[in-house]
Amino acid sequence: MGQGGQARRRKGLGWIGLAALWLGMGLRFYRLEAQSLWYDEGTSARLSEGPLRHILESAAQDIHPPLYYVLLHGWADLAGRSEFSLRAFSALTGVLLIAAVGNLTARLFNREAGRLAMLLIAIHPLAIYYAQEVRMYTLLGLWAALHSIFWLTWRRRPRPGRALGLLLTGAAGWYTHYVFPAIPAAHLLSMLIDSGHGSSRRLLRWMGLQAWIGLAVLPWAPVALTQLRQWPAPAPVPPAEALRAILRALSAGITLPPEVPSGIVALPLIGVSLGLIRGIVDRAAFPESKPRGSWIALMLMAGPIGLVLGRGAYREANLKFFMAALPAFIALWAAGLERIQWLLRKRGGRWGGRLGLALALGLMLGPLGISMWALYFDPRFSRDDYRGLARMLAAGIRPGDGILLYAPGQVDVFTYYWPQAPLLPAPLRRPPPPEEIQETLAPALRGRNRLFVLWYGEREADPEGRVETWLDTHAFRAEERWVGRIRFAVYGLGEPDPHPAPGVQFGEAIQVDGYGITPSPLHPGDVLRVMIRWRVRAPLSTAYKVFVHVQGPDGRPVAQTDREPLGWRRPTTTWRPGEVLEDRYGVWLPPTLAPGRYPVLIGFYMPDGQRLPVFRHGQRIGEAWEIGIIEVR
Repeated sequence: MGQGGQARRRKGLGWIGLAALWLGMGLRFYRLEAQSLWYDEGTSARLSEGPLRHILESAAQDIHPPLYYVLLHGWADLAGRSEFSLRAFSALTGVLLIAAVGNLTARLFNREAGRLAMLLIAIHPLAIYYAQEVRMYTLLGLWAALHSIFWLTWRRRPRPGRALGLLLTGAAGWYTHYVFPAIPAAHLLSMLIDSGHGSSRRLLRWMGLQAWIGLAVLPWAPVALTQLRQWPAPAPVPPAEALRAILRALSAGITLPPEVPSGIVALPLIGVSLGLIRGIVDRAAFPESKPRGSWIALMLMAGPIGLVLGRGAYREANLKFFMAALPAFIALWAAGLERIQWLLRKRGGRWGGRLGLALALGLMLGPLGISMWALYFDPRFSRDDYRGLARMLAAGIRPGDGILLYAPGQVDVFTYYWPQAPLLPAPLRRPPPPEEIQETLAPALRGRNRLFVLWYGEREADPEGRVETWLDTHAFRAEERWVGRIRFAVYGLGEPDPHPAPGVQFGEAIQVDGYGITPSPLHPGDVLRVMIRWRVRAPLSTAYKVFVHVQGPDGRPVAQTDREPLGWRRPTTTWRPGEVLEDRYGVWLPPTLAPGRYPVLIGFYMPDGQRLPVFRHGQRIGEAWEIGIIEVR
């Protein structure tokens, strides 16, 4: 290599590239263990344990190929299995992705665009988000970039080392994620379009290399076909709506707050559009441009998008798949920015070009800054807090309590934080038949006092809500709140002492036909259990809510439950005259509740808050019925 070539190689990164690497590393390791591992990360942590054979067998039951889990296993043997250590593998992969995107962009366009690409992906919220997750999506982006780099170098001048790199990165991509085949498909399309001298010969040699990759992937092919057939079919989304969401994610990540106008992502798209325009500009005006680079980048970006949309696999949760398209998107964006700098430098000199580039960066990086801040600090984008839930339950669990995780993968992440958790068996079939629910849950709950349930993904696994209906029929739901995407619920167990009809009526249409209440004494943290049989005397045109209040000395509730009857499934507007409904309510007494005697009140209220009057033996007694008094010790 001559001195000129050595000088060009020495200036390959430049200070912008080096700064981008250091900045990207800092952003990927910043607050790396601040959040809990979530559902999918727990799956990665569990699948990467054990010997290689166990990993392969477990991955065959998963929905993704095994390479990421195998690599994570080797990494964890060296670095440990803490949250920081597991995520550090993705973080370091993300740093390598920065360098790979810079190299890819330089080969598609020029070194200046490559350095800008490194800066863009270093601060890109989508790249940072998945570089801080124990999943394979950053590795998918790295294989997509490296495979394209080897393809470009091999295509320009075939050499054994480049062919080997093409083979290895191609097989690695196939074994990492099933969206990766869109990348060699984009290469094929590019070679079919390019009809230059020797293109047919190169195409045949490239297809021979793909055949070798196919042989490497062949042992996993039966498993892959089975997994792809079992891939959950998401609800259909209009293609235009899906494409807008994909471009928004590629422009500013998945943490751009919804209140930010969608028009703000037009700023990055302007840069991408300018990068595309480079492919059709007059070479006389831009003699150093590489027109093919724009079209190759466009195909590399469009390949994963077309594969996901064409297969009908798009949903919001699958935006992570487009990490395969991000390197090409960034390359086009950087090419557009470099073109702005080139034009301004041509008109305003060196300083004009620098100031123009700074202005363009300032405008276009606005969405990235907003999204990056939200990624780190906006709780709406925090991962599900299994760590916090495990710690809370471990601190308050008692003998006789049980925990039900209604999603198979929850066991992996929950037991990562609490290996000895008293977990109960859950129905396995999706959706579960009624007989399996009865056979699984009835013996598991027998003799227990409290049940804690972590609902996740139950609308897909059990769309009719059979398990929840069974629990509302056999237990007493006391507490329910969302922790990220987890619905945390508390149930009381055991039948309360029955009582005959007390002669109580609510309004003109609802009569109490019998009731039951947990006998005293109770303790802080217990679940008060209340069962009531409603007899419907007349049609109801208003959807009333039921309240159960444990009243404090000042007349205010110290604990309460408010909801529509029968676990929200039987609004009062659906009640039929003559019908008798058995309804169950639980009230979770606060752990800090002071000892004493507390009245328990029950009643109905309208959507505007107005309560139904209560009558006893025909005499009005107020707007709530005191069903009993409990003693708390």
